[in-house]
Amino acid sequence: MSFFERLKRVDPTQEPYRYPLQRTQERTFDRDLTGPLYIWDIDETYLSTDIDTVRGMLAVPLDLPIDKRNVAGTDVLLRALRRGPTVDGPIRSNPLYFVSASPPQLRRVIEKKMLLDGVEYDGITFKDQLALLRNGRVATLKHHIAYKLSALLLNRAELPWGVRESAFGDDTETDALIYALYADIVAGRLRGPALANTLRLNGCEVDDCSYVARLAGHLRTEELVEAIYIRLKKRTPPSRFHVFGPTVIPCYDILQMGLNLVERGHIADHQLLELATELVASGSRDAVGIARSCYDLCERHHVGAETLARLWPALKRASLVPKASAIAQVDAPAHPAKRDAPDFVTPARHLDLTPH
Repeated sequence: MSFFERLKRVDPTQEPYRYPLQRTQERTFDRDLTGPLYIWDIDETYLSTDIDTVRGMLAVPLDLPIDKRNVAGTDVLLRALRRGPTVDGPIRSNPLYFVSASPPQLRRVIEKKMLLDGVEYDGITFKDQLALLRNGRVATLKHHIAYKLSALLLNRAELPWGVRESAFGDDTETDALIYALYADIVAGRLRGPALANTLRLNGCEVDDCSYVARLAGHLRTEELVEAIYIRLKKRTPPSRFHVFGPTVIPCYDILQMGLNLVERGHIADHQLLELATELVASGSRDAVGIARSCYDLCERHHVGAETLARLWPALKRASLVPKASAIAQVDAPAHPAKRDAPDFVTPARHLDLTPH
C-alpha cells in the first residue's frame, strides 16, 4: 500500500481530521467577482513583534492594542490596497485576509489594533496553539506549513474563483515556501500523492498531509497567485530567493513592496507618495534611505526605471529623496519576464514528485 493510500484511510466511526485553527469569514462575495485579493501574515509582516527572544514572546499576550507597533508603513499600504488605485469614482473595497500563527487568544487585541489603524479585513485565521498542546503536538507549535496551507485552502474554497491573489510574508519563518506551495496547489501542479509526499518531505505530520491533500482535491485549477512579497526582517540576501523565480519578490522595506505594486497597477502614484511620507515621518527612513530603496529594487529588476522616473519629480518636491538624485531612463524594460505557467514556484529541493 502506497504512502498516499495509507493517508486516505479514515475510520468511518471518527470525525474527519481537521487542522486545529480558528477562522472567520466576514463577507459574502458575488461569485462572479474578479480583481485582486490580498493575503497578509501578521507577526513581522504587519506588526513588529519581538518573537526572537523569550522576553519578547512573553510580552506579546500582555500588550495592549495601543502598544502594538506596526512594521513601518504597513497601515498606509494596507489601506491603499483595500481602496485600490482609483482616484475618481466609488471607493473600492478589495478583499483582504490575514493568516496568523498567533493563538486565537490574541484576536481581540489584534482586531482592536487594526481598528486603530483603519485597516479593514474580510477574514482572519489564528492557529489553535492550545489544542496542539493538549494533543501533545509540541513540535508543530513553530512549524507552520500545514497550518497556513490549511487556512489558505479553506479561504480559497469560499472565495470567488476569479479573484487573483498577492501574498505578503517575511523571512523569519517559511512564508516564501508556504506561499510557493500554495501557488502550485491552486494552479494544479501539486495535488494528490505528489502533494502529500512533498508535505511529508518538508516536515509535516501524516494527518496534516492527508488533510491538506483532501482540501486541495476539491479545488479547480488555475494560475491565481500573481506575486509573493517577502519582507527581509532578518536581512536575508535577496539572492537566496532566486530559486523561487520572479513570483517571489524579496523587499527590504514596505516602500519596495509599494513600488512593485505601483508597477503592477495595484496602487496609485499618490498612494506611494503617502507611504514614503509616512516612512520619513516615522523616522524609519530618511531621504537617502528612500532613494536607496528605490535604486535597489530597480537594480534587482522588480520595478522599472520608467516607473521611478515618473515618480521622481513628486518625490523631490516633497523632499522625500535628495534634491541632487536622478533616475536615468533606459531603453529596455527593467522588470523581469513573466514566469511560464507550467513552472513550479516551489524550489525543486522542496518537492517530492516521485511515486511511492
